[in-house]
Amino acid sequence: MIVLGYSGFTRDLAKGGRVSPFARTGLGPDTLFDFHEGEAPLPLFPLGFFGHDASACLVIDGRVVACAAEERFTRCKHALNLAGNTLLPRRATAWCLEHAGVTAGDLDAVAFYCDFQAGDLAERRQLLAPHVPAVTLDAVQEVWQETFTSMLDPESVADQCRRLLGHDPASFVPVRHHLAHAASAFHPSAFDEALILTIDGSGETESSMLARGGSEGITELDRVPLPTSLGTLYLALTVYLGFHGLGDEFKVMGLAAYGDPARHRRLFDRLVHLDTDGRYDTFGLADPELRQLLADALGPPRRPGETVTDVHADAAAGLQDALERAVLHSLEHARRETGLTRLCMAGGVALNCALNGRISRSNLFDDIFIQPAASDEGGSLGAALHTWNRLNGNDSPSADQRCEHVFFGPAYDDADISAALSEFSDAVSWRTCEDPAGEAAAQLANGQVVGWFQGAMEFGPRALGHRSILADPRDRAIKDRVNEMVKHREPFRPFAPAVTEEQAGAWFDMGGLHDSPYMLFTVPVLPEQIERIPAVTHLDGTARVQTVSARIDPLFHGLIARFGEMTGVPVVLNTSFNVNREPIVCSPADAIRCFLGTDIDGLFLGRYAVTKRDGHGR
Repeated sequence: MIVLGYSGFTRDLAKGGRVSPFARTGLGPDTLFDFHEGEAPLPLFPLGFFGHDASACLVIDGRVVACAAEERFTRCKHALNLAGNTLLPRRATAWCLEHAGVTAGDLDAVAFYCDFQAGDLAERRQLLAPHVPAVTLDAVQEVWQETFTSMLDPESVADQCRRLLGHDPASFVPVRHHLAHAASAFHPSAFDEALILTIDGSGETESSMLARGGSEGITELDRVPLPTSLGTLYLALTVYLGFHGLGDEFKVMGLAAYGDPARHRRLFDRLVHLDTDGRYDTFGLADPELRQLLADALGPPRRPGETVTDVHADAAAGLQDALERAVLHSLEHARRETGLTRLCMAGGVALNCALNGRISRSNLFDDIFIQPAASDEGGSLGAALHTWNRLNGNDSPSADQRCEHVFFGPAYDDADISAALSEFSDAVSWRTCEDPAGEAAAQLANGQVVGWFQGAMEFGPRALGHRSILADPRDRAIKDRVNEMVKHREPFRPFAPAVTEEQAGAWFDMGGLHDSPYMLFTVPVLPEQIERIPAVTHLDGTARVQTVSARIDPLFHGLIARFGEMTGVPVVLNTSFNVNREPIVCSPADAIRCFLGTDIDGLFLGRYAVTKRDGHGR
């Protein structure tokens, strides 16, 4: 049986739909507090925010054979077009089918990561009613209805699916958003039984779900209805602090290490209230006085480009602390009530590696699995796995679906790479390299910054050694150099270490973690090692560690091991192969363009070592 899963919406402008301001990344303070370009304020859960990070996933006979995000092919972040509209994953879907050698007509089912019904709008209104004036509620309902009609209602979604495939699917299965997230985490975990936590900005009517995964599949235990949403609160404060509204939550998480969470504790206690029985609420998010509340505590909104001050760092620290306290409050109660000792997580908030590290160090759970593409990008995976398992009567996880890696994207052979190099022959030169791992390790040990392009592209937001930029973690100055030459990121954002799996415990306090292959946990660097790897140690002495297995990724493991032999440090700085505001590179041509547009010293494309010709490059 073949099941295609996909995520993403697009608007039918012929139905009166319009490009939503929430489909763009340049959100400003007006999107927080005011109706903006026909959309509701961000804290009132505009439906126009749905559709970003479209992706496709193909499951054949229970095995994941292909996954890819649309942005990697279009080269526009979050799968938006140049006008700012969300896109269906046309190119990602086409690639998945081509990779597997099947056609759209071969699909037994198509699974979708949301299931909006007219009743969801009525429930949303009922949930929001106690918190906003009636006139505001009416205005919100009006814009919700417009978006629903032009983008989210079942008829529109079915039509979008037909356009995506070119014909009617044999079976079309919409899956509730948080159920798709839950399935994306539980089935790949291969745990016999586990507690499942999904948490993001919002689904149809909820922002979080607790469930039990077991032999009978996924059973919901509790859900957090709107207007409570830790994800939306984090996004709103990200915008208030002057960062972009899609993807910049990581910046706030990094900035938090520079601040004092106690300074704004009163503000965040009001915004995030811990209730009994493991519950919490963020009703202050929908409070009409939110603008004044934030202004009184934090001053006016920071504009992009303005100096980041201690006030902003303290706000970030307070927000991060409030998030962690609320999630742990919920998990502690759920652990006591269920007795479950394993945890699965998905949803955009599950990408907060500082939160994940705190959960790990709490020792609440013996095992934790976080879906590597935890945001809406992973919704395609969850919808496909849930649908395949249900159609085959296979509710419990199987070994075939265990997630051992995320290398499910396009790979390129020597002929593909040679063709791309020939296209840029006036700007680059190259030679065949018999030992790319050894040569790259030597360049790193000599202080060079290297582009590393190998094998199949990663699925999810992290570059894990197949589409990476690498550097020497011993050099304190290399962080600023990589920022200046390539990434153009804020100086307070840390870079991550990749370490051989067998050496991880000698460099990092892994706590209860067996490994960390997906760069999803922040852990303490051992005190005696901090000065040896300053470029990947954050201000608070932690690092977002990636452990690399010789069995799963022998080439990248070999590079790190060789670097360790040369330097005594089996750790390299690993960051994504892209410049700021662009997706991670997908093809050899993407990699060469990024190489030429930056000051990266060397590039390894498969078995080819590439250098810039004189006069070319930035």
